[in-house]
Amino acid sequence: MYEKDALRKVMKERALCYDDGYFASEDLLSCTLIKDMEWYQGCGTLFGYYPIRGEVDIRPLLADALATRLLALPKTQGDGSLRFHLVGDLSALKRGRFGIPEPAEGPVVTPGADDLIILPALAYDRAHRRLGRGAGYYDRYLASYATVPTVGISRSYQLVETIPTQKWDRSVDYLVCANTLY
Repeated sequence: MYEKDALRKVMKERALCYDDGYFASEDLLSCTLIKDMEWYQGCGTLFGYYPIRGEVDIRPLLADALATRLLALPKTQGDGSLRFHLVGDLSALKRGRFGIPEPAEGPVVTPGADDLIILPALAYDRAHRRLGRGAGYYDRYLASYATVPTVGISRSYQLVETIPTQKWDRSVDYLVCANTLY
């Protein structure tokens, strides 16, 4: 666990070196790449996230999903789980337990094989391993939906050589980093 904690600290420090605007073009190119992929075009519901500082700004992708399919965003629960709620308007999101914009209400939905889950992270490696923030929300969630396609998305500084893992860690099926598909 220490290795992961040390890497989390390094990645959080790296994130502070950049203003989010520095990656605006890179983020937009990555969103466009995802929109052009078959697994996005064919999905019925996009299970996304609302970006916070240091995460890829996928708001253009969220806007596209609102216009062309269903959009679901996560809400953290007190028991350490995530629930995804259908969202019809991003301006209706409220700050949740960790200060992250979350749905205040809306139907709870679960993903199926024709849906797509996009995940943020502090870091990814080329083997599609993910370093989250350490609470395990996404790992627990993905354990129940292993057949649903998953896409990790990161900025260029977030791609590292390797990420230490434990048996409960979940990798993603695809990784988009700086407009490149891995």
